[in-house]
Amino acid sequence: MSEDRPQYQLDTVPTNAEIAERLRMLSIDMMSIGMAMQYVGGFGPLAKNGQMMADQAEIALSWAHEIEEAQG
Repeated sequence: MSEDRPQYQLDTVPTNAEIAERLRMLSIDMMSIGMAMQYVGGFGPLAKNGQMMADQAEIALSWAHEIEEAQG
């Protein structure tokens, strides 16, 4: 039966630099969305979730920096 299922495989394995860049882009998107959620949400739960997302964006950015520093 497995012959009928599509086989999903990455064409290439990303490099550390590519992973760091993707984390940086993810961080930018998370920060932007989080800030929009805070603006639209006012003082409600949406704003609280937006703040949490913005905080997590900083963590993703720190991971990108750590990966780059480990490369040298």
